[in-house]
Amino acid sequence: MPLKPGANPYKILDLQKGCTEKEIQKAYRAQCLKWHPDKNLDNKEEAERKFIEAKEAFDFLYDKEKRAEYDKGEEKIRVAQENYSKRMAEADGVRRKLIEELEKRESEFNGGKRPADGSAPMTAAQQAKKKKTEQRNFKEEIEAIRRQLEKEVNEEVRQKNTLMKTEREKHQKNREKATPQLLVKWKVAQGAQDYSEEDIRKIFLNFGPISNISSVISKKERRKRVVEFEAGTNAWGAELETGDSSMPELTCEWIQPPVDTVKKPEPSKPSTGNNLEHMSLEDLEAQIMGGF
Repeated sequence: MPLKPGANPYKILDLQKGCTEKEIQKAYRAQCLKWHPDKNLDNKEEAERKFIEAKEAFDFLYDKEKRAEYDKGEEKIRVAQENYSKRMAEADGVRRKLIEELEKRESEFNGGKRPADGSAPMTAAQQAKKKKTEQRNFKEEIEAIRRQLEKEVNEEVRQKNTLMKTEREKHQKNREKATPQLLVKWKVAQGAQDYSEEDIRKIFLNFGPISNISSVISKKERRKRVVEFEAGTNAWGAELETGDSSMPELTCEWIQPPVDTVKKPEPSKPSTGNNLEHMSLEDLEAQIMGGF
């Protein structure tokens, strides 16, 4: 897979020159995890582009020849060419001819020297075939390594998604077991009528079944009780209850709020001072968000 012109493979994989093959594999694996399609559903187009860039950078850096050539840099190649041209321009005719002859012989020797076993050197066609075979084997090796890394990433993402789903289900079950608890407070002037436990029960039964009401806590004229609804009860709105109009005004706040955020059906029982009976869900949410 060719590297796009101008792309920096080291930057794409967040690596430095001189990195090892293991570091290249590790960096590619990290990029696959980061830009895996299942983890970027809201940014799929960019994730796919980054995924492809990572593959290209991996292939490029894993090829030692391409990597070595890249590391030399265009500037070094340009300087070397300039120095060579300068030397050749300065050499006289005889020296230039000698240099060219030496380079020709060196090239012939490197390309067709006799093997150590004494057999005849390979022909140009044999050399080309051998090189093609080596390149094909090398590409297959890179592809196998890359497939293995991507397989590991896919498995890790699958395991994480499964774990996340399990944890969410567990969390939801735990929340559904939570018991809504409402702290109810009021003040009673001396000689005025006070709320009994039965009064409190009748008022808050409008919001759902009650499992328990605590004993009253008194401090001078102040009173407190905790109303505990049955687990999973959708008792939203109870925090806005103000009590019977002929009795002291109630103020309420959640100690443990209900889990359900969907408005329950309106109660069929007569009102006991509750001003939420005919309130829409939107109005109720507006009141709650408005500071009640």
